Amino acid sequence: MSFLSKNGKALAALLLVLAIALVALRKSGQTIPTAFQTPPVTAAPTPAPGAPATGKSNDTFQLPAAAARATTFASFQARPFAATQTSDRNQWTGADGKDTNIIRQLAHNELEYQRMVEENPRILRRQLVYRKETAAAVMENSKASGQPVTQLTLPGLDGQEVQFNITRANLEPSKQVGTFAGQISNRPNSMVTLSFKFGREAFTVISPDDGIYLQGSPREPGQVIVTSFNPDTYLPLPGGESIKTTNTFKIAQ
Repeated sequence: MSFLSKNGKALAALLLVLAIALVALRKSGQTIPTAFQTPPVTAAPTPAPGAPATGKSNDTFQLPAAAARATTFASFQARPFAATQTSDRNQWTGADGKDTNIIRQLAHNELEYQRMVEENPRILRRQLVYRKETAAAVMENSKASGQPVTQLTLPGLDGQEVQFNITRANLEPSKQVGTFAGQISNRPNSMVTLSFKFGREAFTVISPDDGIYLQGSPREPGQVIVTSFNPDTYLPLPGGESIKTTNTFKIAQ
């Protein structure tokens, strides 16, 4: 029996989880430096000399409500928290990512803030991680050395890391944009997907044997917001089946 027929619902749920992060990743190349954006807002053009006045000498341009919510906070900081744990590849911050005051500092704008607040009841943890070695950096080194990349390491929570074996890759010629799929070593029930665009990354890690259910979302280049979630409640599918499954995950060939 094929993977798609045996585990179709589990795969669909996984892809839905990853799709949320992929939308953020694909939008990250716009003007406003945010992972979850709407097109940049521009001010209204200045009237030509001699044009009719609006009737008010102190008129100011007002952003539409939706555009205002997508505007980057004036208080936004690219690196808001100090690292409390460090490895060769990652640095973990100690701030509680579910605290609304911390979310305010994580978010670029009001849209991101609201999204994370609304997600809070459905997740277990959220933590900002600074990446010392992104997938793009690994691929750049591989391109220079001529050595193939067969494994990659992703951050978990609180200093933990997940190394996975690559079983499928789809890369652009520059090797700075692409996707990987794979499995954790000796974990046939696991599935890992990673998409990257230069220094921005989005990933999903599912390993029922280890109780690992992680999603990584891009923030700034070289930064990911790592979230752990309960597979029974995070993205339940129609019919009641959740991401968690007793069937064996295998990478579709």
